[in-house]
Amino acid sequence: MTLRSKTMVLDFTGECDGSEIRLVAELPDLGGAEDGGTVVLERDAATVVQPGGEIRLEAREPVRVDGEPVDVEFVLPESPESTVLSVRGLLVRLESADD
Repeated sequence: MTLRSKTMVLDFTGECDGSEIRLVAELPDLGGAEDGGTVVLERDAATVVQPGGEIRLEAREPVRVDGEPVDVEFVLPESPESTVLSVRGLLVRLESADD
């Protein structure tokens, strides 16, 4: 995943019920002003919460859950030409509640 210009590897956990998806990951805290916090991915949006505040982003294309790795880009609604968050190779693996 790349947030602004910082690339990192994250493990997302969450829920998917077919039409809705909500994945959450903790951002690493490396001591900088924009480090730490959480990122929440949904089918059409992402929310990044960090010590300096919260930003809500829109997906260029909805997140797909089809068993194949996908790349997803998220932009500010008022500035859709600039990618703020990109997730490469997102693979959503569904597990039953009993696993």
